[in-house]
Order: sequence, then C-alpha cells, then structure tokens
Amino acid sequence: MSRKTGYLANINNVPPLIFRFQFNPDILRERKSFKYNPVNDFGKWDFDQTAAASGVFGTLGGLSNDFKEIGSLLAATRPLQPDEGEPDQFIIDFALDASRPGPIDGADHYGGSIEPDLAVLRSFMNPAWSVVDLGKWAATGFSIKDIPCWNRPPECDLVYGGISVTCVMTDLDIKITAFHDDGTPQRADVSVTLKQQSFAFSPMTELLTRNINVLKSFNRPGFGTDVLAVTPVTNLFV
Repeated sequence: MSRKTGYLANINNVPPLIFRFQFNPDILRERKSFKYNPVNDFGKWDFDQTAAASGVFGTLGGLSNDFKEIGSLLAATRPLQPDEGEPDQFIIDFALDASRPGPIDGADHYGGSIEPDLAVLRSFMNPAWSVVDLGKWAATGFSIKDIPCWNRPPECDLVYGGISVTCVMTDLDIKITAFHDDGTPQRADVSVTLKQQSFAFSPMTELLTRNINVLKSFNRPGFGTDVLAVTPVTNLFV
C-alpha cells in the first residue's frame, strides 16, 4: 500500500491553503463532549407508565421506564437528560524539519525551509477572503464601497487517516527548536487545536462512515456471546 499523508486545508480561501504533514503527527487527540441536565424529579414508586401503555411493545416500554424510575429513587439521584453536544475537538502535535525531507517530499523540503509550512498554518488564524467573497466583489465591478468584510479566519478541513472533518483552528502553538545561520527557522514543534464546525457537510459523511465501521465491528469471532453478555437479564447467565 502506498503511503498516505494528511492535510489541513481550505481550497476556497484566497489564496488556497493546503498544509501537508511532513511526517506523521506525534499525537492526535480527539475529544467529544455532550451536555446532560438533571430532570426535575426523581420519578414515582408506581407502575403508572405501564398502566397507561397499550400494546405489547408499549407495555414493555412502560414497564422498563417504571423500573428505571425506581433505580433513580433508590440512588436518590435525579436522572440525566441530554441537552446538546459540544464541538468535537482535535489537538494535533507534530514536527517540521527543514534539514530532512519527509517521505513524500522528494529530494528536500521546500529547498531546506519550513517557512512556507508556517505561513500556511498562520493563515488559518488570520482573517481572509473566500472565493465566494471575491466572486461577490467581482460582481460589483470591484467597487471600493463593496469590498468584502475582512473579519473571519478561514475554516480548516482536517483530512487524516479515517478523519475528514471541517473545523475552525482555535489555537496555534509554534515552538522553533533550531535556526539556520541567517536566523530563519530550521526545525519546529507545532501544536494546533481544532474545533468541529457543525455548519458543514462533514457531519453527514462522518455519520455514514461511522455507522459503516460500526457494522464492520459485528464481524468478529464470538459476537453472539458479546450480545448476550450485554443484554439485561440474559447477561446474568453468560
């Protein structure tokens, strides 16, 4: 299998931004959070939901909920209900080195420089125009009074391994660890923090690929036993 690398990119920016990882990241951390709030009451010592239900499945659902209410009463702890998700967060630590080419750099890395890499990374933290902004301005005949507002940094598409997500870069930390004789950076350790932009196409593609991989997880030895081991009541006998 030929080697694949990863990218931080925005091809709709002016100019387009495409950062290619010179080497595999040292660390890629993914953090997901979801907010839950306690409900207003603990529930009742009663099978009211079972009595109000109709049909076999409705009765089973009501019975299940009544038993769960008893659980919260026994623990004297209000149940939690979902509120909203927090943006997914990705923290990536990686190195840049002008003195040696990466696996797909060819003979050298930008002629022995990491300044182009740093310029692309810094561009994700500075306001810029998009192709759409430029197109709208062109439609006005490049009128001075209609110059697009320069007030937001470009979004950042993280493409690495099985990850393909649209984000915003919230933090960029560059530590220069070596310099050329003329003072330009030779090596650097970089850390970027990205937060998922939900107003994008990527949540839809992530849903599809995630569920495909979940289905793949079923194709493993002993999966039937796994199902019994995590099913209430039957797990007492496995």
